[in-house]
Amino acid sequence: MSRFIPVVAGLLVGSALIAGHAALAQTEGAPQTEKPAEKSLRQCVSGGDLDTTVIDEKTLLVEERGRGAMVMKVSGCRLNNFDPLLFEYRGSTQICNPIDVQMSVIYAPGFKSACFVDTLKPVSFEEAKSLKASLSKKKKK
Repeated sequence: MSRFIPVVAGLLVGSALIAGHAALAQTEGAPQTEKPAEKSLRQCVSGGDLDTTVIDEKTLLVEERGRGAMVMKVSGCRLNNFDPLLFEYRGSTQICNPIDVQMSVIYAPGFKSACFVDTLKPVSFEEAKSLKASLSKKKKK
């Protein structure tokens, strides 16, 4: 009986390795669901030199000049084109996740309202341009 246990254990380990290898081979050949265009989008922006465009009260387009763009959804404050924005960074000035930056709206006279960054979505330059164009059409109406 004592010789039987190592043989069974060896068979179980061997079959687990073969099953794992087969599963890995299936995932390597599986088609990727991510679009190639989305892969090329930059996942972070550097906060040192940002251009910001208010899309609506809860949405901000953040662009790093010539490098990348993100759409930032916020809560806890109201965005508008007239009040200045303050970005305070945690650690480096790279904005990759909502916790990387604390954003505030500065109202007159010096009152600051914190915004909670809910989501960040990388967008292409074409999408950013389209968002800006749709804003200018709304303003003309």
